[in-house]
Amino acid sequence: MVAIPERGDLQETPLPRLLLDLYRARFDGSLTLTRDRAEKLFLFQEGVPIYAESNLASETLGVQLMDTGRITRDQHNQVSRHMQEKQCREGTALLELGLLDPKSLFVALKEQVRQRLVDCFGWTQGDFRVEPSVASPEKAQPFRANVFALIQEGIETHWSIDRVLADLTPHMESCVVRTRRLSRIQSRLLSDDAVLAFVDAVDGTRTLWRALQVANTPRAMAAVWLLDAARALEYRRDQSVVDRDAPTEIEIEVTRSQRPPSADATARPAEARVSAGMDVVLAREIDEKFSGLADLDHYQLLELESDASPDSVRRAYLRAAKRFHPDALARAGVDAATRERAGKVFGAIGRAHAVLSDAHRRRDYDVHLASDESDLDAERLAAAETNYRKAEILLRTGNFRGALEYLRPAVELWPEESAYQAALGWALFKKAPSEPEAARTHLERAYAQNTQDAQIAYWLGSVLKALGEGSESAQLLARARELGSSLD
Repeated sequence: MVAIPERGDLQETPLPRLLLDLYRARFDGSLTLTRDRAEKLFLFQEGVPIYAESNLASETLGVQLMDTGRITRDQHNQVSRHMQEKQCREGTALLELGLLDPKSLFVALKEQVRQRLVDCFGWTQGDFRVEPSVASPEKAQPFRANVFALIQEGIETHWSIDRVLADLTPHMESCVVRTRRLSRIQSRLLSDDAVLAFVDAVDGTRTLWRALQVANTPRAMAAVWLLDAARALEYRRDQSVVDRDAPTEIEIEVTRSQRPPSADATARPAEARVSAGMDVVLAREIDEKFSGLADLDHYQLLELESDASPDSVRRAYLRAAKRFHPDALARAGVDAATRERAGKVFGAIGRAHAVLSDAHRRRDYDVHLASDESDLDAERLAAAETNYRKAEILLRTGNFRGALEYLRPAVELWPEESAYQAALGWALFKKAPSEPEAARTHLERAYAQNTQDAQIAYWLGSVLKALGEGSESAQLLARARELGSSLD
């Protein structure tokens, strides 16, 4: 029997694990997620989400349909008036006004449940509350979802590779073996070549570390996390299988104290905190790395040479994860102040790994180092690019409002990049409610930075047309056609 807590913190119980537990328990009832003033309620039948409510104005069905181009702003306003006059639900208004047929409404409501839940995977903080046997709202339709694909999509969209690896690190040196669950779950996963390659690699002869070498896409890494969490994988310490490329385990002997450290212990150097019962060597290493963060480049953080191979980068990151991961620190009896420092060190190491493990970003970073530009600039560029890539996924799905959460920090970090400015401008224009003046500002900056980009010219022309500036709009749209881009 799966034990489901009545309430908890999403940092301690991540959303994908909670959803898996609800599914395994065949839970009937409600799950409420809250963050700041945002609140979302999901109803479950037999562990599957079937209905969703949200207090966010940006997540109404009408806004969702506007964001995807299914209805216009005027039609959305018409729906709002009809709801007030007839005192009916939004779905009913859409049907009565002839804007959707019953089948299209069903599909749209099912998509609404999926999108509202997937968006919550991006919540780094928040609380949950579970209430069994809550009755479904009147006339609620069972919009049954593929739970495994939904969890995989949430991780792929919102989790970093570093976060996935942190959960998998304890098993890296063990042989990975498939269980009977694997085939059943695989058929329900979102798949690509890397997902299939990883499943093929789980043959009992490879360590998890070696099998992960073929899981080289975000979708595949999300699939690995899910297979691990769903117990579709088993791990064995088989001494007959030696993975020479796997990192070496560092054994730490820890003596635990029977009492917590004194209040002033955190202010003293590691050598003076022996009485706290922590691993003093580890504490000293954390102190040294923390004090030198401003001066260490990515290679120095990972203790690598500048010509290190991709395998060496991955192994260095795994070694660091074993020492600085929160679970390892807890086992070492590390105090709160040192854990906080270690968190910042591990965050910097994660950023270093993210840059050096990506061939394009590593090349750009090496150029920065060679030209004596600051490490801060390289980190800013890496962080901006990460945000932009996440936003691209949301833009392709029509979630313009969600994309803004990543595009704004990308532009703030690197305003000189025309692609970031343009994407932010387009998202501001396409979201509901639209902000054409703000969109124009960013698109004009983007076009000034790059006058040879047809997409930017087309977007700016479209915004100016909406603002009633026909002459300038026509020139830009003609310029976009001249540049030869295939635009819709």
